[in-house]
Amino acid sequence: MSLRFRALLAISLFAATVQAFAQARPQAVLQSIEIDARPEVVWSIAGDFVGLPRWYPLIESSRLVLGTNNVTGCIRELRRLNGTRIEEKLLDYNPWDRSLTYTYAEGQPLFSDYIATLTVIDAGAGRSRVEWKASLTRLDYLLDDAAADEKMVAMLSGAYQKGLQTLKQLSESQ
Repeated sequence: MSLRFRALLAISLFAATVQAFAQARPQAVLQSIEIDARPEVVWSIAGDFVGLPRWYPLIESSRLVLGTNNVTGCIRELRRLNGTRIEEKLLDYNPWDRSLTYTYAEGQPLFSDYIATLTVIDAGAGRSRVEWKASLTRLDYLLDDAAADEKMVAMLSGAYQKGLQTLKQLSESQ
């Protein structure tokens, strides 16, 4: 093995090692809100997988593109206010626990490895607690950039909170 070949091999291995350690770390987002409405009322709004535009102001429209609404495996197409399109697949729908979990299926994602769960919890006395959580990674996952991670988490947290505020207003007016 020539010296030049060994040097190139060493450089390649070093670069691969550095790249492996420099990848973006998975992040988590959790937002919640208390709502002065019974869980059944809140779930009738939040539990409609294709009905997201009714209470999430960053989505212009939603339509079912595969399967049956609220049945695991169905896919909805969302159009964001900025004109981009995304398809999301329903991974789990549990009306008894008032919970649904979904992920990106196609389109123009904002994150990679995105899995989100929305849950409506009975908080007692005719009140509800809604939790919206997600795990995700930045799309530019080859760079370890704590500032970019913080910005991404803050952006999604703000978007979730905006949606939950609208859900609260809509549920409490029912």
